Amino acid sequence: MKDPDNVFPPWVWAVYTLLFALSIPWYLPAKLEMQLVMGLPLWLVSAIAAIFLMACFSTWVIYKFWQEEASVPENF
Repeated sequence: MKDPDNVFPPWVWAVYTLLFALSIPWYLPAKLEMQLVMGLPLWLVSAIAAIFLMACFSTWVIYKFWQEEASVPENF
């Protein structure tokens, strides 16, 4: 039986931390502040892309690692 506190491997949390850091566009130079991509500011496009990647990664992690144990009646 798996330890319920250790469901995900440590690298999963590292990827979440990286994606969360990318979702806050602090890393963009100030000169690119108002550069537009398809009518949207670059900082917004990068934040949306990071959040989309985080959602895709979350879906994959849940599918791959989140296994529920089959419930068996105690009287069986």
